[in-house]
Amino acid sequence: MTSPSSEAIGAVSDLLSARLSHALANIPVPLGRPDAGGAQGRALNLFLYRVGFDPHLRNEPLDRGQPPPLWLVLHYLLTAFDTGGDSDTVAAHRLLGQGMAALHELNFIRPPITNLALAKNPEPLKLTFEEADVDLLSKLMQGGDEKFRVSAAVQVRPVLLEVETPPAYAPLVTSVGPPAAPGVVVLPSMGARLAGIEPQRFVAGAAVVLTGFDLAGYDEVLLGDHSMPLSPGPVEGAVSFTLPNAATVSASAYPVCVARTLPSGRKLTSNALLAELMPRVTAVALDGALTVLAPGGAGAPRHGRFRVTGRQLGGAGASVFATLIRDGAAHGLLEPDAGATQTQLRFTVPSAKPLAPGDYRLVVRVNGQQAADSPVLSWV
Repeated sequence: MTSPSSEAIGAVSDLLSARLSHALANIPVPLGRPDAGGAQGRALNLFLYRVGFDPHLRNEPLDRGQPPPLWLVLHYLLTAFDTGGDSDTVAAHRLLGQGMAALHELNFIRPPITNLALAKNPEPLKLTFEEADVDLLSKLMQGGDEKFRVSAAVQVRPVLLEVETPPAYAPLVTSVGPPAAPGVVVLPSMGARLAGIEPQRFVAGAAVVLTGFDLAGYDEVLLGDHSMPLSPGPVEGAVSFTLPNAATVSASAYPVCVARTLPSGRKLTSNALLAELMPRVTAVALDGALTVLAPGGAGAPRHGRFRVTGRQLGGAGASVFATLIRDGAAHGLLEPDAGATQTQLRFTVPSAKPLAPGDYRLVVRVNGQQAADSPVLSWV
C-alpha cells in the first residue's frame, strides 16, 4: 500500500525551493542541473545530485517491533546566476552568498501539517552545509556546456520514506461511526483503571472519592448492582459519588467500579475496588413494657423487646445481629424478630436470658458491617 510519505523526496525539494525563494524576495529557485539555471536570468538553482541513507537511523522503526522505514539524506547543490545567466560574476557570487545565508538561517525546517508527504516525519528537517570540492563539482558539471560553476553543497536529513503496511500488533481500523452507520468506536485508552477509594468504609450521605487513570468520559458508578451518577473529584484524576440516605441498599461489602455507556448500548466498566457500606442506627427504644422476673425488685433481671430505627439495616434477607454491652461485657447475641426492614428492626431479650436493669450500649452488625452508631438503651 502506497503512502503519502513515498513522495517525500519531491516534497523536500519543493519545500526547500519555496522557503529559499520566500527568504529572498521571491527570487526564482528552479530545480534541476545548474547548466539549465541560466535560462531563468537572475536566479538560484537547486540540484539534487545524491540520495543517501542516514547511517544513524538505518535500523530505527517508527514503532517497536515493526520493520524500519527508509531514512534518507538528500544532497543538494546551490548555484547562483546573475541577470545575464552567468554564474561566474560578482553579482552571481553576491547572490550565492545571500542564498547560503538564507539556508543557514533556516537551519531547521518544520513542514506544515498540510504537507502530507512529510507529515509523518518525526523530526524537523536539519540543513547542514558540506564540502563541495573541485572534484565533486567537475563531475557534476559535465553536461551540455561542460562549464565549471562555483556552487555550495547542503544536505537535508532525516527524510522519512515509508510504505504503509498494517501494523502487526492491532487490526486495521477502517472506519469510525455511530451504531446507525458501519464502523467501530475508537477510545483513547483501554478503559479506566481505579487505584484507590477514600474512605473505604462509608455511610450513606457521605461523599466517596475514587482515584485512578483515564477516568474522562465516565459518568456512572456501580456499587454492586446499584447505579449512581459520578461527579468531578476534588483533584485531577479523581471522581466522587454519594449514596443517597434513602437508598434501599443493605449494608455490606460491595465491588465498586466506574462505567460509561458506549453508542452500542453496552457498558464499559473499570476494574473493581472493595467498598464497605456501614448501616446507621438513629434511635433505639423499648418496644412495650419489660417483664420483671419474680421475685421482683429494683435490681431484678427482666426480659422484653426493643426497637431499632435507622438506614441500610438489611431487612428480612440480611445477616443481622445485635448485642448489648455494659461495663465492657457483651450480653447476648440477638437476631431480629420477623418483619425486619431496611429502616426498622425489633429484637427480643428472652426470658431464659434476662438482663439486669441499667444502660446498655447497642452494637448492630449487618452483613458483617458494624453500624457507625452505638446508641444507649435504657433497660428499665
